[in-house]
Amino acid sequence: MNENNNKKIENTTVGKNMRYYVFLPSSQVAMQLYQVLTQKGLDVSIIPTPMEADHCCGVCVSYIDASYTDKIKEIVKEEGIAVDGYWKREIQDDPNRFKFC
Repeated sequence: MNENNNKKIENTTVGKNMRYYVFLPSSQVAMQLYQVLTQKGLDVSIIPTPMEADHCCGVCVSYIDASYTDKIKEIVKEEGIAVDGYWKREIQDDPNRFKFC
């Protein structure tokens, strides 16, 4: 991932209706993280990576509860799951439109 993409991942948009994203190196790793998080009771989805994020993997893990961020960071560290980065933006669509799982 180049330096410009890292800047996008560190997006700090402020708003009350936010969607949070976890970017991963492959769809296989995204499924692995999704399974671990759902087994731990977190309400997450696998969705297409937003074009604005300009990240190479076509899917990511998404959630809307801001308190999950620290929990997810702790879980990926414990589980040894590779994460490319975290991103957030205001929800601009129907939250269920791109929900696959």
